[in-house]
Amino acid sequence: MNPRQRRGVLLMVVAAIGAVAVFASVFTYISNQQQQLGQFSTVLRLAEDVEAYQPIGRDSVQTYEVPSAYFDPEVFITDLEQIDTPEGQELVASTHLEQGAILQRGMIQPQPTLTAGEREIAIMVNAETGVAGKVRRGSIVDIYGTFQPRDHGEACATRILTEVEVLDIGELRSQESEGGGVAGVVPVTFRLSPDSALQLAYAEEFSTKLRLALVSAAGGGDAGEPQVCSGDFAELIEERDEAQDTDQQTDERRTPHGG
Repeated sequence: MNPRQRRGVLLMVVAAIGAVAVFASVFTYISNQQQQLGQFSTVLRLAEDVEAYQPIGRDSVQTYEVPSAYFDPEVFITDLEQIDTPEGQELVASTHLEQGAILQRGMIQPQPTLTAGEREIAIMVNAETGVAGKVRRGSIVDIYGTFQPRDHGEACATRILTEVEVLDIGELRSQESEGGGVAGVVPVTFRLSPDSALQLAYAEEFSTKLRLALVSAAGGGDAGEPQVCSGDFAELIEERDEAQDTDQQTDERRTPHGG
């Protein structure tokens, strides 16, 4: 056997040893993965859609098996009793959760409760002009009331409260209006200070209509004037018309005339 043949045989032996080593590594890796994936842990997933701040009970969840390799006990929830909940409170969703979502810590929390000095008060709000399906539990809203003129006064629209939290929204119901018709109304519950609760109670009793204005999640910004009355409104319209006339005259001066 000449030197070239010996080198060829040596290279074939080295290649065979390398192939065996790679095969053994791959086989060991696959075996370990199969061993890990062969073990499963139980987690909870939602059996239905749940809106933000809506209750989550045992009927809302179902058990689900996941590979232990992907299970982290610090992240996933295996039992609702793992969440510390004060006696008498129920668990609610922290945000909108869809059916099939696997529950993790932070997705659910004990239902918000009143703190010292707060009052819980509910008012009836017109379902179309006041709620329109967008205001939910936990929403931040401004509350506006419109008042008819009395004793030769002016009609006014007033911001009763600014940036208050909605504690709960009830079911749609029918209510007879003063004109004899029937309107859809929704009971909306707020968490307020005693003074704010008193203002809201007065507005509900004496205002012609209450409206809720949903505040942006990015913040309320400058809320503007708290009240606009009929005289103020007439002035605003007049100022707007004057501004439009001024803009129109400016545009006409800037427009070249054809000769």
